[in-house]
Amino acid sequence: MPTALDWLATAEACLHDNYGCLRQGLLTSVFALVIGLERIFHLDDMADAGFARLCGGRRCPSRHPIGGWRRHLTWYEVEAFCRRTCPWHLLRNQHSLMSFDEHTIPRWTKKYRIGKGYVTTRNKYMRCEKLFTGYDLESGRFVTVRATPGDWGLQDLAVPLVAQVLACGRPRSLHALFDAGAGKSDAGVWDLADQHHRLEVTLRACRYPHRLGAWKQLASGRFVSLPGPGGCVAAPPKEVRLAETATVLKDESLEQAVRTIVCREVRPGPKQDRWHPLFTTTAAEPLDVLTMFRGRQYQEQAYRVGVHDLFLDAVPCGYDQESPDRTRPRIHRGPLQMFGWLVALVYNAVADLGEALGAGYTGEHVRTLRRQFFNRPGQLYETPEALIVYLDPFPGQAALVPVIDALNAKQHRLPWLENRRVVMSLTPTGHARAGP
Repeated sequence: MPTALDWLATAEACLHDNYGCLRQGLLTSVFALVIGLERIFHLDDMADAGFARLCGGRRCPSRHPIGGWRRHLTWYEVEAFCRRTCPWHLLRNQHSLMSFDEHTIPRWTKKYRIGKGYVTTRNKYMRCEKLFTGYDLESGRFVTVRATPGDWGLQDLAVPLVAQVLACGRPRSLHALFDAGAGKSDAGVWDLADQHHRLEVTLRACRYPHRLGAWKQLASGRFVSLPGPGGCVAAPPKEVRLAETATVLKDESLEQAVRTIVCREVRPGPKQDRWHPLFTTTAAEPLDVLTMFRGRQYQEQAYRVGVHDLFLDAVPCGYDQESPDRTRPRIHRGPLQMFGWLVALVYNAVADLGEALGAGYTGEHVRTLRRQFFNRPGQLYETPEALIVYLDPFPGQAALVPVIDALNAKQHRLPWLENRRVVMSLTPTGHARAGP
């Protein structure tokens, strides 16, 4: 609740409220993700008094005003909201390790001819839209976001995303990790690294046939064999061979060759070995570079949590459905970016809550904490001065005691309930203490 109130204050400073739905629209969109409301039309079935008060009123909102507010968000106001709510404090004066990647949202429309992109879950090119995010691997939090049509690639936004992080986050140093999508246009990333001495870049190189042939010609004596993690728990370790070389990029001279870490994963039997070349500007050891790059999987895991726990693929579309020409619809990325970023903000907030609950809950998925703590029955009592939330007893409620004490100590007030103060309370379990 306190974090959502901060987001609401920022939204009121950035977004115009022409229809009087900003407060209820934002709070409904946030807490629908928290409780697990998958689609906006499910609001018509809601009759929960607690959810109604979380959403800025005494009655549960209807999907019609909320949907109308979503559709009329402008991109420049959304951009200002995203910029002000980005957790730049995580990077300030830090040695940051960040991963930049895209998430593809498939669209099934046949009415509007929007751009196509490659959807990995479908293994084909289809109509889609994309969200590009920066993910801080040290803290495990999303830092920045950008929404685009489906025919954009990571090579188009790699430089703007890194430049924004350097300008707004002001880290002491930044090591940026990219997948092969940024390697299709090599020059831009390396030029940015040359301009900023505090920036290091590592990206997975595109396995073009002529480059892959050159890497395969490396002498076997240049490879160092190392054990790698197996495919699953208790699986035998894989054999990984690392070698260091230099690669001359397109339209570059021999003096501008990029340091290349060639990772060769040896596969037993008749299967061919797998090659994972990495371009990098860092001077770290090859094994350290590979270990840092493997950290990108935490961002991929965060995307999966966003899809399955926070319904990331159900965010509003980024094309204008009122475009006069259906074959060339206008781009309207405000709703897409706004709600893609709200998913990221809720992901960050739930991760913060998991850490506040204790070591046993750090890293828990959103769905797990929702089942254990969020969707719990209770009683609501209103006095002239306070809104008292009295939760029914449930297993594990003792972990909430420090969080509830901190919430009550700050004396948060709800403007839409005559400025009543929120007070939370747990029901004593009454279990006898073990022992004599």
